[in-house]
Amino acid sequence: MLQITDKSKCCGCNACVQRCPKQCIVMHEDEEGFLYPQVDVTLCIDCGLCEKVCPVINQNMKKDPIVVFAMQHMDKGIRLKSSSGGIFTFIATNIIEEGGIVFGARWNEKLELVHDYTETKEGLSFFCGSKYVQSCIGNIYIKMLNIL
Repeated sequence: MLQITDKSKCCGCNACVQRCPKQCIVMHEDEEGFLYPQVDVTLCIDCGLCEKVCPVINQNMKKDPIVVFAMQHMDKGIRLKSSSGGIFTFIATNIIEEGGIVFGARWNEKLELVHDYTETKEGLSFFCGSKYVQSCIGNIYIKMLNIL
């Protein structure tokens, strides 16, 4: 059963919530406004699936990169609207042109950071730019799994 006693051992990704077959894990906001999982032990069947999907518990050993690449979009306008040199737009556009779907973080109408997806090039603009706040993952992992 997932038990968070040290907040540095949780990245707030919500994977445990979406993986739980009994929906006994919910994200609760702490006094600083960050979300952390809490388990209703009366519903938990101790299947361990929440721990299996946790990226903090299951970190691989740190590896040094063999090769590092730096890229930037050729279009200066795209680079100026981006925080990654425009490479997200370049890669995502190619994925959509090949019939794929792109997932990312965007602001909703309440100015909350949520995760969503787009199947159109026009939808990519909503995902551009850095967003330095904790996001609401929602059920995006389940949507992604259903699409796959």
